Amino acid sequence: MGTAHAPRIPMPFLLLMPSYNQARFITEAVDSCLAQDDPDWELWILDNSSDETPEVMKRYTDPRIHFIHEPRRMDPGTCLNILLEKAQGEHFSYVHTDNRLLPSFVATHRKALSQHPLAVAVCDYWEMDESGKRLKIRRRPDPFPLNRLFSVDSIGVPFAATMEVAKRLGGFTADDLADDVLFVLRADTLGPRIHIREPQMEYRVHATSRFLTGGTLRVFRAIHKSVLVAYGERAAHLPDPFAGGLDRARAHVAKASRMALSRARAVAPGTGPLWIRGTGPAAFWLGWALAELGRPVAGFIGEGVPTLLGVPVAAHAPEGAQVVDPRIRGAAGVRQAVRWLVQGLPPLDHPLKRLPGDVMAGFLVPFQLQTPGARAVRIQGEGALAAYLAYAAEHLGGLQVEGFIARRSPWPGLPVVEAGDGPVWTVA
Repeated sequence: MGTAHAPRIPMPFLLLMPSYNQARFITEAVDSCLAQDDPDWELWILDNSSDETPEVMKRYTDPRIHFIHEPRRMDPGTCLNILLEKAQGEHFSYVHTDNRLLPSFVATHRKALSQHPLAVAVCDYWEMDESGKRLKIRRRPDPFPLNRLFSVDSIGVPFAATMEVAKRLGGFTADDLADDVLFVLRADTLGPRIHIREPQMEYRVHATSRFLTGGTLRVFRAIHKSVLVAYGERAAHLPDPFAGGLDRARAHVAKASRMALSRARAVAPGTGPLWIRGTGPAAFWLGWALAELGRPVAGFIGEGVPTLLGVPVAAHAPEGAQVVDPRIRGAAGVRQAVRWLVQGLPPLDHPLKRLPGDVMAGFLVPFQLQTPGARAVRIQGEGALAAYLAYAAEHLGGLQVEGFIARRSPWPGLPVVEAGDGPVWTVA
């Protein structure tokens, strides 16, 4: 007779939670772990808080919860690596203190990860506001486009992975802002990325989140840096995420520039100093179009950077200045939508306010790879495409653009320059 084998006892699914000054939200996060349908989990929290988080956590006595308070401030990647060393399990997920897991989170992710020893699982999720009210479902594309994966519109939390993946990668990076994104990017070629098509988490958007307190521009640049690191490690025989980037940029710029010119014609009247609210893509395009129409802007209203390609940025416009908001609302928005439709353009302004995602990264990265380590560049070219490359270099790449090698500058804040000795990026 054969020997009967004892049923395999499942190892705990590890929920790893770096914690820093989120006492007002952490109760909801921990309670959502306690409410899991699958009870075989362990929650490991490494807390660096200076608020009342340790006091809040004293109320929990469940032996599956392991709370470690270390007053010294550490980046989340370091916290995760410490927890990966301490905890024992087969699968894990990186959990934020201000989010809530749905009851099926552990069971669903365990099942997905059990398909392969080097799997990463990503789920759709609910976005909620600060009070915890659900706003909308965020659905991830399936399959996730490679050029989008290698951009600031990549994949981060929520995700889960096997412990073997973490072992192969050597854990997380010490980057304080893009630790999750770099982990997923580096894991991309190890095993399958499994998409769970039903929301399994509620993701809170609030003013004190790590994303917003760090500043969105700082976060974008950190993610872009992670993209460059992951791309540098990518094997040469694999598909290139930036192939065709110039063609995508040309198509995007052709559409966005025409839309921006149409919008600028509606706001150009007047003679006083003109200031534009914001420093994002929509503000850039409006500034470019106004300059093309002979009405260069005097400044932008924003924070975090002193200038936008040489044009001043301030928290407030000077008294008496005309302020233009790139966002289009109400009746003015309807009229602009009609104008775009008549001109054969999209009626919505998405191309103008698009994140610096796959198009911008696909355009910028090949130039950065030509001149690794460059901190300042000069751009040889004219027109909207050259201006967009300059904006990408500064906004996403954090580089200084010294000017344009051209007959005339396509941006009011930057001069026409000679080639010089530094890096030159040429775009026609």
